[in-house]
Amino acid sequence: MSRSTRPSWMLFLATLALMISAAATALAQTSEKLFFIQRSKNANEVHYDARVTANGTLQAKDPVDAYWLRKAQDGSRASITMLQKIAYGFDVAPAEAGTYTMRLTALKERPLTLLRVNGRWRAQTLIGGKQAYLNRLYIATDESGLFPKVLYVDVFGEEVGTGNAIQEHLVKK
Repeated sequence: MSRSTRPSWMLFLATLALMISAAATALAQTSEKLFFIQRSKNANEVHYDARVTANGTLQAKDPVDAYWLRKAQDGSRASITMLQKIAYGFDVAPAEAGTYTMRLTALKERPLTLLRVNGRWRAQTLIGGKQAYLNRLYIATDESGLFPKVLYVDVFGEEVGTGNAIQEHLVKK
């Protein structure tokens, strides 16, 4: 190899090493299911997953991934549209001691704390007046009008400490 081509090869190898490193980092990131929303309208569900880095922390810039699981169609995964974010959107902000606070657009009055429990990310909130890990929400709607009207929301989870199933029925006014 001539001296004139050596710097080109070194630059190529350095660029290749950076690309492999970035790809390995991206592959090392996983997701962990936090909770999901079921609806009375059809079998489609909205899933909320924690985006977890290789060292077990949440991705700082985009810690939660929300998407449709189209069970009423072919079981495929689809993005939530901007219009759908009015009902299924959320905000996430870092909190204390490596936790995050998440607020669902539809239940702003019920903040969720995202925290790592026994090596797994969970969404903790009040259910029936007790601290619990949220598993799912069921939203019943009346679809007869121009816009859907929420009739009630059932909240399902597991009590912190005991793991006992817990449920709360919220009637929307």
